[in-house]
Amino acid sequence: MKLIDEFPPLVRSLVGLVLVGLTLVLISWAGSVLTPILLAWYLVALSLPGYFWLQKRGVKSGLAMLLLIAVLLIGGIAIGALVIVSVDSLQEGLETYIGSLDELAVELQTTLDEIGIPVNRIGWSGKEALGEIMRAFLAAILEAVKDFFFSLILVAFLLLESGRFRKLITEDLADRPFFSQMPALMKTAVTYFGIRTRLNLVTGIGFGLWLVLLGVDYAALWAVLTFVLSYIPYIGLFTAMIPPAILALAEFGPVHAILVIVGAVIINLLIENVMEPSYTGKRLRLSPSVVLISFFIWGWLLGPIGALLSMPITVMLLLVLNQHESTQWLAKIIGRE
Repeated sequence: MKLIDEFPPLVRSLVGLVLVGLTLVLISWAGSVLTPILLAWYLVALSLPGYFWLQKRGVKSGLAMLLLIAVLLIGGIAIGALVIVSVDSLQEGLETYIGSLDELAVELQTTLDEIGIPVNRIGWSGKEALGEIMRAFLAAILEAVKDFFFSLILVAFLLLESGRFRKLITEDLADRPFFSQMPALMKTAVTYFGIRTRLNLVTGIGFGLWLVLLGVDYAALWAVLTFVLSYIPYIGLFTAMIPPAILALAEFGPVHAILVIVGAVIINLLIENVMEPSYTGKRLRLSPSVVLISFFIWGWLLGPIGALLSMPITVMLLLVLNQHESTQWLAKIIGRE
């Protein structure tokens, strides 16, 4: 430590940047292995409040664990089956939707030509633009579902050993510098993720009902997608609304597409600016710019699941940095307070 302090601050900063860069390269290289493991860890954090809830109601720990694992497996398989069936059906009808988009494009070009705007020079085509967006979304969903099924199995094993891990952290490793802070970190993180799950449930149900009211196809699929992506504050719902907005445009025209967007904006504002601050408080409010940057960085490193996990990774980083006086300035940059 004294040897490091002898170097000028600039040299220490450059060494730190090089180490961070090497770490990111290793994460990207091992992404196919790390992604399902990180997702499993996140699912465990989301599941623990249910386990504690069952114990508070007098259910024995072993039975509570078995019930929790059964619910996770059955629920996960059901959601995965819904997504796969819906995506397959959507892929089969994709050409029909793209054909409708092309007809809308022709009508738009004709209308604009009549008022003297030479849109034909642009050469816009629904197949070249919105159709590619839909295909990219569907491919990302299927890739995420594959990782999800593997993670679900890993979650069952991790939950079965959660008692042993808790004993290790609270007793055997309690005198270690980092592990001594783990119980407090995990408690805060689990509480935050539990609150976020309830808010996401409201968001997914609300947006799904809005799509049902508008008559947009596959509303259940988009509700599930909204629930999952809403773990990314501020931008998750806006990302989830893109496919149903395109479908609404293809099925009913621009007015319904605008209504889908307006509904998503209103729900997002209510959740992120009214409900979320009242539940989580100021301590865990993330900077919107940091959320956006972490979304792209972790999505680039780990793919679609990395984009989904960008928020929990950032939250854990915020909690860890906030534990040490020397790194609290970084925590202030990441958080809003």
